[in-house]
Amino acid sequence: MPANLTPQYKAAEAQYKQAQTASEKIQALEEMYRAIPKHKGTEKLCADIKQRLSKARKQLELSHRSQKKGISFHVAPEGAAQIVLVGPPNSGKSSILAGFTNANATVADYPFATQKPLPGMLHWENVQFQLVDLPPLSDEFYEPWVPSLVRVSDMVLLVVSMDTIDQVDTILKIMDDCKISLVNNYASSDYHGRIVKIPAIIAATKTDFPDAEISLELLKETCEHLSILPLSGNNPGDAVILGRKIFETLELVRVYTKAPGKDANMNQPVIVRKGSTLIDVTSEIHKDFAEDMKYARVWGSGKFDGQKIQRDYIVEEGDIFEFKV
Repeated sequence: MPANLTPQYKAAEAQYKQAQTASEKIQALEEMYRAIPKHKGTEKLCADIKQRLSKARKQLELSHRSQKKGISFHVAPEGAAQIVLVGPPNSGKSSILAGFTNANATVADYPFATQKPLPGMLHWENVQFQLVDLPPLSDEFYEPWVPSLVRVSDMVLLVVSMDTIDQVDTILKIMDDCKISLVNNYASSDYHGRIVKIPAIIAATKTDFPDAEISLELLKETCEHLSILPLSGNNPGDAVILGRKIFETLELVRVYTKAPGKDANMNQPVIVRKGSTLIDVTSEIHKDFAEDMKYARVWGSGKFDGQKIQRDYIVEEGDIFEFKV
């Protein structure tokens, strides 16, 4: 079905391309969404506008916070996604960061050893995820800027020690007070409005604690809507388990590109959400590339090699594309 874009939409789109600030982008994107005809032919375009709106609003939120008095932090996102480590004191956050990434994290048996955000890269297969260790949260004290970093992250890793699971209620209450809701997958997430819904999984640490099995069962009852992974920073195999779970929870797929007559570089995937189209892939490569592309050929997905596909083709994990411009 053709999009049949209106003159009002095209004017707003031109305004968006000329926008310099986050506020100007938001204004143009909101007008684009209002002006676009709503039917099956524009579903993907509507979703793309909403995604760009979310990013622009995050950028504006960070800008406003940086202008306020007091200490604030911003961690530039890297890799396929930014995952923040949230938990009470001595829950094992720093141990996970130190064990699974290249970060020089301070692992100590005293509380509040982490005083500022510390990022590190988790390598899983040919994908990198950015883990960010945040200062702990407790009912006695927490850094007021921590929830701001949680709100703009892609995902939360809630780290819970099996010897102190009673602190989980405190963490969830702090999240609730800060208008943050933890959900079990990307499809349930929502970054609009006052309450943000962020995908999350629970890392259960110190599972060698004598009553760990009982604690784990209690944790499942308290957080029955979230997946729980027993993890140890001292076990490299757990990094593989965590990487795959992040990939699945965020509903990502990897696709690849190749030049005519050459093999694809399988070490450099283009990472998009499940349900994305070929045009979404080209936009990830370069925003102007989508306008120049005529068609593409695909290898993989059970298709015959080199099958010609159009812009609305739904990509699948492992697809390899050769573009014609």
